[in-house]
Amino acid sequence: MSTASLTESTTSRLATSPLALLAGAVTAALVILGAYAGGDVSAYAVLAAGLTFAWGWPLLLRLPRTTGTSLVLAATALGMAGVVVFSGDEDGMRSLSVVLAVGLVLAFLHQLVRTDGRADLTVSLAGAAFGLVVLASGMLSAGAAPYDQGDAAVAVAVGAAALGLLADAMLPAKHAVEWSWPMGALLGVLVGLVVGLIDGDLSLNILLLTGLLAGFVGAAVRRVLRLLDTDDPAGQLSYGIAAVLSTGVLAYAAQYLINR
Repeated sequence: MSTASLTESTTSRLATSPLALLAGAVTAALVILGAYAGGDVSAYAVLAAGLTFAWGWPLLLRLPRTTGTSLVLAATALGMAGVVVFSGDEDGMRSLSVVLAVGLVLAFLHQLVRTDGRADLTVSLAGAAFGLVVLASGMLSAGAAPYDQGDAAVAVAVGAAALGLLADAMLPAKHAVEWSWPMGALLGVLVGLVVGLIDGDLSLNILLLTGLLAGFVGAAVRRVLRLLDTDDPAGQLSYGIAAVLSTGVLAYAAQYLINR
């Protein structure tokens, strides 16, 4: 097999994995339905996805001491959900950054207690930090839900990412890489148009922009993660979840522009 064919096979495996597609679809459905049901429900939906993500993320990245990294990510996910649901700061967003900082400290402490000589220290820290960013982005979508049209913003940002994941699986393997970006952007714009027309509000242009950016961001995240090669079921689940949660920050930005 040629080098090009081997790379092509590796970068398409995660995208076509039934577990990755299932995880992405279920995560998107839960977060979107939660956003329309209310901010607290959305936070619990992101938490459920985040705990599954925490389990599989170190396995996807093949980090050393996977259990410790999973515990750090799970604890951070619980803390983020807690501040969104229980914080006195309207939606807890001002406290979310504190929890994220604590999560980073825990990631460093985890390295200090390792007894294996701290092999691949930089990779382990970078992987944990990347995972924390994905969790924070997902929880920001829950923070957007209580605001006016926040549910629509979540539907566009998360829905665009989920459709992009599905499109990657349906694209021909030899064209998946170059077509992923334009297809993701096109699907994002279509999602923004549909949600905006259903809502019937004057913020259609913001939803269109959100869908466009979500399409590009989702494609970028998938492009990076598809360079990994894993047959581990938990790792494939975390890939699908990360592909969807990574665009949650755009939902929060969209509601901010709508309600400023």
